[in-house]
Amino acid sequence: MNFNYNINADLGEGMGNDKDIMPLIQACNIACGGHAGSKIEIQKTIALAKENNILIGAHPSYPDVKNFGRHSLNLSEELLSKSVDQQLSLLLNQLHPEKLHHVKLHGALYHDCNSNKQIAKTVLDVIKSLCPNALIFTPPQSVLGKQALKMGFVIWPEAFIDRAYKDNGQLLSRSEKNAVFNEPKQLFNRFVNLIQKKGVFSINNIWIPLYAKTFCIHGDHPNAAYNLNAMLEYFKKLNPRP
Repeated sequence: MNFNYNINADLGEGMGNDKDIMPLIQACNIACGGHAGSKIEIQKTIALAKENNILIGAHPSYPDVKNFGRHSLNLSEELLSKSVDQQLSLLLNQLHPEKLHHVKLHGALYHDCNSNKQIAKTVLDVIKSLCPNALIFTPPQSVLGKQALKMGFVIWPEAFIDRAYKDNGQLLSRSEKNAVFNEPKQLFNRFVNLIQKKGVFSINNIWIPLYAKTFCIHGDHPNAAYNLNAMLEYFKKLNPRP
């Protein structure tokens, strides 16, 4: 049986591995200066994406380079709105809004928007004003996804290839042991379950149904390119694409 899939990766974060990852994916999420990224880095990543015919997305975060955007910040609506506006504008100054395929939030902002309606609405209002036709990548059944649908966005439910899930379907915190997968075989088993069985096993081996249209791998992992390539080689041997 043949399977089509969309793998997305967080790139433009200055990790030095974008050229190796880009040919292996179908969509990229480009850091916009909040947790990482710069005008020059954005230009380079957009050019690389175009060269490889990869869907281009924006990857805004809380403005927190020190913690790589992985700590929640208690920002006012005004400050959060201004920050997201600045980040998206930095990218859109290099790319016409109609060429932007999607927006995927990063780190703590991603998680906060998936549980807090007001934060989600504040961010979506900015996206609506700058790039209203962009898709929104979001976990299935999230607050962000529901709010995005109400505002007329198209959403793509997302699942993670390289992160452990808790029994309730939430991602295991990176502060916990084994939260990030490090071996290609782990990624392969996760990918097969997502593609073929539409679900994942939790850290306690509980089956969680999970339908997704796009599957994320994190570009900041030191072995991201190697692990992804090995995973795909395993998968292609069993399931050659048309």
